[in-house]
Amino acid sequence: MKKALVNKVIGGTLGGLVLLVAFNNCGEGFVAERIGATGGGGSTLFSRAPGESCEDALLKVYQSSYHPFLNQTCNSCHINGPGIGAFASPDAKISYNSFVSTGSAKINGQAINDNHKPPYTGAQNTARVEELKSVWASAQTGYASCVAASNGAGGVATGFVVKSSGKTVPANLGTTTFVRMEWDLETLSAAKVPLIAGIEIRRAAIGGVTRGYEFRNPTLRVKTAAAGSYQARALNIYMNEMMQTEVTTYSNINMIVGTTTDLNLSPGTANAFAAVSVATTDTIGVEFSSLGSTTGAPNPGGGVVPTPTPTPGAITAMTFTQLTANGGIFRTSCIPCHTTGNARGGLDMTNYAATKLAAQNIKARVNNAANPMPTGGLLPQNQRDQINAWVDQGAPQ
Repeated sequence: MKKALVNKVIGGTLGGLVLLVAFNNCGEGFVAERIGATGGGGSTLFSRAPGESCEDALLKVYQSSYHPFLNQTCNSCHINGPGIGAFASPDAKISYNSFVSTGSAKINGQAINDNHKPPYTGAQNTARVEELKSVWASAQTGYASCVAASNGAGGVATGFVVKSSGKTVPANLGTTTFVRMEWDLETLSAAKVPLIAGIEIRRAAIGGVTRGYEFRNPTLRVKTAAAGSYQARALNIYMNEMMQTEVTTYSNINMIVGTTTDLNLSPGTANAFAAVSVATTDTIGVEFSSLGSTTGAPNPGGGVVPTPTPTPGAITAMTFTQLTANGGIFRTSCIPCHTTGNARGGLDMTNYAATKLAAQNIKARVNNAANPMPTGGLLPQNQRDQINAWVDQGAPQ
């Protein structure tokens, strides 16, 4: 049966681009027709009103481009999240945060994929997706210029590191139930920002043996509505004041937070795992590699801004003994799954001879973004450099 079309046409302009948008009532058939345009592209699609933040100006472009398309095309699945995202939410800000977290490339690819969710997705969306990509690329250029011109005042803060102090793990922490931990970044960090950070944690058991900690659902919320909004990027986990560099699950976080309700910063991602020896005295801390106000001063609460962790120098030598020692890359990232009694793929990486024999394959897998090892995602570059150096030197013991 043919669906009835809602008798409403919404017209509007976006930086000189005139759009007529027709909606139907079934989540299919979103139509956007490009009637005419002025200007030569670039930042003409991005317009910042007086007193408006760069991020809000970018959100306006999103509201007039991707948001209606996703809300109409993908609303049968992608509204509530978290596992499959909420980028089709009728709330533009929720949609935008999920869009940023999921990534435009993935969303574009699925929108034109004939096998993803026909008849909603498929080649019929190609022309519209190409138009949206062009609009969004121009908006990103305008946004970048806006941030550079504002130098953090009224736009996104130029990026300062915010690291909390450590809190002792909950006394009731076990291996089955996740327990929530929270940090007040206004009192538990040197950069006084009115935000509450949180994450769920439990002990991680593999084969019945506790081998570290598991994390999920990192969140942020502002303490009061008057605090405005903040942009948070890249969450790092600290244990006993040491950054867990192997935990890269939340390295792509890029969220705008402006609500007193907890916002999940990484919806739909796998749990993060830190392979360490556990103790009741362990402390956990969080760090955002870039955090700043989108509506006010970069560091509105004052305080000392911590210095970012320096990038390690080039790796010149590495041995199997170093890699498998406490804190070594093999010990923390590989051996939990490749050890005696749990040798996945038949590889026991506590065995030097077996590991040396597999050295070239190990190097290939840790550098393969499409099929990485560990399977949770690429290790940080400095850790891959250590493995590469070991293999390139002939895998010395």
